[in-house]
Amino acid sequence: MHAAGGRSAVLAGDMYSDECIETTAPLDTREVLRADVSRHAVSDIGEAVVHRLRRGGGEQMRVGEAIAVLGAASTAETIAIVLQHDPDAVDRILAQLSASGIVEAARFRHREVGRCIQRGMRVDARRLLHHRAAAALYNRDASAAIIAEHLVRSGETRYPWAAAILRAAAAEALALDEIDRAVECLELAYRTAIRPAERAEIAAVLASIEWRINPSTATRNFARLHAAVRAGTLSAPALHAAVRYLLWHGRMDDARAAWRLLERDSQPVPAVAAAPHPDELTFLRSWIAYTYPELPLRQQIPDLPVATAARAAGAEGPPSLHLVAANLLSAIAADSGREATVPVAHQILSRHRLDSGTVEALTTALEGLIYADKLEVATAWCDALLAESVARSSPTWQAIFAGLRAEIALRQGRLDDAAGYAVQALNQVPAGNLGTVVGRPLWCYVRALTAAGRYTEAQAQLDREVPLSLFDSRLALPYLHARGHLALATGRVADALVDFQLCGSLMRRWKMDLPALVPWRNDVALGYLTAGDHQQARGFAERHLVRLGDARRHGTGAVSLRLIAATVDPSDRIALLRQAETIARRSDDRLELAAVLADLGRTHELLGEVDRSRSLRRSALRLAVHCGAEPLVRRLSGDQTEAVEPLRTSAALDIGSLSSAEHRVAEMAAKGLRNREIAEELAITTSTVEQHLTRVYRKLKVRRRTELRFMLSTKC
Repeated sequence: MHAAGGRSAVLAGDMYSDECIETTAPLDTREVLRADVSRHAVSDIGEAVVHRLRRGGGEQMRVGEAIAVLGAASTAETIAIVLQHDPDAVDRILAQLSASGIVEAARFRHREVGRCIQRGMRVDARRLLHHRAAAALYNRDASAAIIAEHLVRSGETRYPWAAAILRAAAAEALALDEIDRAVECLELAYRTAIRPAERAEIAAVLASIEWRINPSTATRNFARLHAAVRAGTLSAPALHAAVRYLLWHGRMDDARAAWRLLERDSQPVPAVAAAPHPDELTFLRSWIAYTYPELPLRQQIPDLPVATAARAAGAEGPPSLHLVAANLLSAIAADSGREATVPVAHQILSRHRLDSGTVEALTTALEGLIYADKLEVATAWCDALLAESVARSSPTWQAIFAGLRAEIALRQGRLDDAAGYAVQALNQVPAGNLGTVVGRPLWCYVRALTAAGRYTEAQAQLDREVPLSLFDSRLALPYLHARGHLALATGRVADALVDFQLCGSLMRRWKMDLPALVPWRNDVALGYLTAGDHQQARGFAERHLVRLGDARRHGTGAVSLRLIAATVDPSDRIALLRQAETIARRSDDRLELAAVLADLGRTHELLGEVDRSRSLRRSALRLAVHCGAEPLVRRLSGDQTEAVEPLRTSAALDIGSLSSAEHRVAEMAAKGLRNREIAEELAITTSTVEQHLTRVYRKLKVRRRTELRFMLSTKC
C-alpha cells in the first residue's frame, strides 16, 4: 500500500485503501448523531462525530486529526503536506466529510470536534503533526504567532529558522501581555538556538520577563544572564537591561563589568550594528548617577551635557523618551524648580506607555512631580500607572508604583493611605527580591507608623533585613530620615541627630543636596529643638530656607518657619506661623497644617487669647484625626478638654499641685515678666519657661496671666 499509493507509514498502518475510501457512502450527520446518541449514550456532539469518524475508516480519522491540529490554518494543501499524503485522496475525503456535514471549507463545523480528536491522539503522533504543520505554515508565510504555536506544541524542533520565529512570536505575545505564551516560546527558542550569543540574548529576555513577575536571583534565567555578562556574549541592548537588573539586586561589581562592555559596544563603529541609541546611554548614565551615586561610572565615561548627546544623535523630529527623561534628571539634580521639571514630567507621562524599557523614565517623571510639590497631579498619574500594572499582571511594576504612591500619601499627611500603599508594595513580591527598591515602601511605612504613634510596629519594620546595597543608593537617604524620626519620637535624641546628620553628609557628598528630596536640615533643627538648643535649631531651619531660596517654593518651607517660630517669643510667632499655614495649605500637607494650627493655638493661649486658641485647636484636631496622627490627636484633645473646663473655686488645692520650678515661673509671669526675661532670670531656656507655663495653666485651669495673678493672690 505504501509503495502503490505513496502514503506515509502513518497512514499505511490503518489498512485502508483508496478503493475503500471511494466506496464509503456519504454520511448524514443528523443520522450519525441520532444513532450515536441512542446506541452509545454520547451526549457531546464532538464525541459523537469523533466516534463516527472512527467507524468511517482510518483515512478519515487521519484527515480529521490533521484538521484538528491545523485548526484555522487548515486547507486541503496543508493537510496533504502534514499527512504526507496524496492531495487527490485528501480532496476526496474532504468531499465526503463535507457532504456529511462534519467539515466545511476543510475545517470542522464545531470546535469541540477538534478538541475531542486531539484528546484521543497519541502524544507522539500529535507532536509529529504539529512539527510538520509548523514547517508547512512557515513555507506558506504564515504569521510568527501561528507557526510558534505549532512549534511549542511539538515540544522540540530542529528547523534552522525556528529560534527566530519563536523570538518574534514571543515579542508579539509580550506586547499583548501574554506572559506565559512568551515564556513558552522563548524557552523552546533557548533550547533550539545553537550560537552562544543567541542563547545569551534569549536568556536576557527571559530574565526581563521574570523581573516583571518576581525579580529573583535564584532562577536559572538570571544565572544564564549573569554568566553571559561575565562571558561577554550579550549584545548592547541586552547589556542595557542587564545593568539595571544587576543594580536592582545590588550586584555592583557585575553591573560595572556590564557597563564597561556596554561602553565598548556603544562606540560609533560601523561594525557595531546593534549599538543602542546615544540618548538611551545618556539617560542610563544619568539615571545610575542619580539612583546609585556610589557606583563610580563617571570614572569610566565622562559626563557630557545632555544637549551634546542630542546633537550626537543627529535625530530630527521630537526628542526621544530617553533624551527627555535625561533632561528631567538634569533639572532635578540642578534643583531647577517647578518651571523646569513639571512640563517635562507631563510630557513623559502623557506620551509613553508603560513597559520594561520605560519604567525608569516614568518613575523619574513621577518623582519630578513629587519633588515639585505637585502632589495631586502626581497622585492621578501614579494611580493610573498602578492600575495599568495590575491590569497587565506585573507584580514588580505594582510594587514600584505602590511605593511611589505611598510616598505621595505620606507627603500629603495621609498616614493610613501611606501605610496601606507601603504594605501593598512590600507584599507584591517577596521582600528579599525587591532589592534596593525595598527602601522606598519601607521608609514610608516606618515614617507613617511613627507619625501615627505606633512605635513598636515601626521599630519592627526597621529590624527587617535590608540589602547592604541600599546604602549605595539614594534610597538610603529617606531610610535614615525615617529611622531618625522614630528615634526622636522615642526619646533617643542623640541617635536621631546622628541619622539626620549622616543623611546630610551623604547628600552633600553625592552632590544631591536637594531640599525637596530629604529636608535633613529641618530634621536636625527638630532634633536640636527637642534637646532644648534653640540657637542650633534656628540656625539649621534658616539654612534650609536659604537652600530653598523662598519659603513658598516648597512645602518644607512651612516646617522651617514653624521650627523657627518655636525659638522666639509667643508675640513674635504669630506672623511666622501664619506664613507657615499659608504654605502648608498650598502644598496640601494636612499633617503639617495640623501641626502649624496646633502651634498657633498654643501661641494664642500663651498670649491669653483663649477663644482664638480653642478654634485653632479644634481645626488642628480635625486634621490630625483625618491624618491618623494619634500623638497629635492625644495632645490636642487633652489640651482642648482642659481649656474649656470651668474654673475651680478651690484655688489652694490647685496651687499646691505645682512643682517648685513651676511655682517660681508662675509667680514671675504673674508679675508681668515676659518669657525671655523669666528665662534670663532663672538661667533656663525660653522653651522651658513655656513648658512650665503650659503645665501651670493646665493644673490651675486658667486661661490668661490676669487669672494667674488672681489665683496666686488668693493663695497669699
